[in-house]
Amino acid sequence: MSSLPARLAALAIRLTGRRRGLARDDLDPEAAIANRSRPARPTRALRRRLAVTWALHDGFEVYTLSPRRATRAGRVIYFHGGAYTSPITRIHWRFLARMVEATGLSVTVPLYPLTPEHACADTCAFALSLYRAGLETGAGPPVALMGDSAGGGLALSLAMQVRDAGLALPGGLVLISPWLDVATADPAQARIEPSDVMLMRPGVRTLGRWYAGDWALTDERVSPLFGALQGLPPIELFCGTHDILVADARRLTARARAEAIALAYHEEPGLMHVYPLLGLPESRRAEARIAWFLGRSDAAGPSA
Repeated sequence: MSSLPARLAALAIRLTGRRRGLARDDLDPEAAIANRSRPARPTRALRRRLAVTWALHDGFEVYTLSPRRATRAGRVIYFHGGAYTSPITRIHWRFLARMVEATGLSVTVPLYPLTPEHACADTCAFALSLYRAGLETGAGPPVALMGDSAGGGLALSLAMQVRDAGLALPGGLVLISPWLDVATADPAQARIEPSDVMLMRPGVRTLGRWYAGDWALTDERVSPLFGALQGLPPIELFCGTHDILVADARRLTARARAEAIALAYHEEPGLMHVYPLLGLPESRRAEARIAWFLGRSDAAGPSA
């Protein structure tokens, strides 16, 4: 059973009515742009705790959070969630600050191209270009690619593209409630949906079509669930049972086990979408596991 704080958090999220915006499949792209909130940025309090740098890559902002007193070399690249259409939030920055402090690693956070103005072709090109640019600095590949929700899907997709391009791979992958199949087509998701306090299939499917653009929904760059797993680095995968995306997390896990891929799957009963970010007791356990994974010698790239 989930903890009392987790149950109270789920009730609070449900009462906000947040997911009602995803109840229909006729979402208006112009309204999505007009109503989009501004991306959260590192606060003054966070800047007092950590060193924060800012840059532009291909016209998009990229932040890097680092310990003020470096204890180890190496970096993580983190892709935020938001269904590829919503910007980064304060919850992301708080989680990332905790990860920097727990691991001593730097975390690079790109504010990548969003839909509906951009589609997967733009986002993938940006992500691969950013990865190449990091290699060209001579620091070596990142310790890991990480991401939550859409960002988790992007992290896995990017790892596949890096492998196929013959580039040096990251040391590992950390996928938090990843969006692996943008078609949201698994029949089990219909049974899970009433328990999901954040997501509903009609709107999620529409956002998936926006992201795919001219590419097929089953293109591995769009939906990495359909990509080859051989040759990827070790994967840590987190999901809760009250999350429609858990169906695809289970499918990915089953494939990995059948193909002898190094994937550790952590499923929390009764937990909602992206629960590791939310500061719950279960979140702290996930954070500890992630920090352990990033600290393992065999999950750390040459830069660590």
